Amino acid sequence: MQVEIYTDRTTIVAYYLSLQPYFYSYLRVARNTGSVAAGHITLTFSFAATVSSVVISLVIKYTKHYKYYMIGGILIYMLGIGLMLRYRNIDSSNAQVIWTQIIVGIGGGMLNVPAQLGVQAASLHQEVAAATALFLTIVSIGGAVGSAVSGAIWSHNIQNKLMLYLPEAAKVNMTMIYGSAVMATSYPMGSPERAAIVRSYDETMRILLVVAVCVCIPMLPAGLCMTNYKLDKVDQRVEGVVFGSSGKKGDRKKSGAGEEEDRKE
Repeated sequence: MQVEIYTDRTTIVAYYLSLQPYFYSYLRVARNTGSVAAGHITLTFSFAATVSSVVISLVIKYTKHYKYYMIGGILIYMLGIGLMLRYRNIDSSNAQVIWTQIIVGIGGGMLNVPAQLGVQAASLHQEVAAATALFLTIVSIGGAVGSAVSGAIWSHNIQNKLMLYLPEAAKVNMTMIYGSAVMATSYPMGSPERAAIVRSYDETMRILLVVAVCVCIPMLPAGLCMTNYKLDKVDQRVEGVVFGSSGKKGDRKKSGAGEEEDRKE
């Protein structure tokens, strides 16, 4: 169970390192994307993750497996983060940026459901609620850690780089430029001030993405270490008939050491 929780926590940390809460500002300031388009691009990850979660849930329902899809999700997620690093610059089109968000979203959606299933499959029936609550708590902690780290990286690097790259006359406005995307976008594209701002945002986003890639790496070995339970053979040591089962004799599992092998493939 610890492996499953660690894998999904790492995913959330990587997501908050690479996207939140600065991706919208990055699109608006560095890529000069309109507010409506930037909002749509920012939401692409959530939409793709939601759709892929529903699809993978249906696939798991009929195949009774989850580990294979989680490994696939890890690989897709890592690919998406890597592509974000490649296509983050201002020379890339919005379509390329959107596709990176779709790929990351698909990978994230394929990760979340199997990770939670892994936690629940590894728990006894009476422990499922507590295990699920612990899982969701750890996921929230992962988001908080990712936000804290990304905030520290962003604030430190943006301010230092603005002071380094801005023309001398504009350095007195550094605090306002850093604190307001409206102020940052008030300088026209091509001006020395805007070029310095774009460079500062681009280099800082690159640092965030490099850290996110490094955080993603442990997900693969963690996912490979997960126990591959066959969901329709999991014995949760419940006596009697479980609500929702057919009530037939075959649905009532006896506990014992031999049952453990039947749970795994």
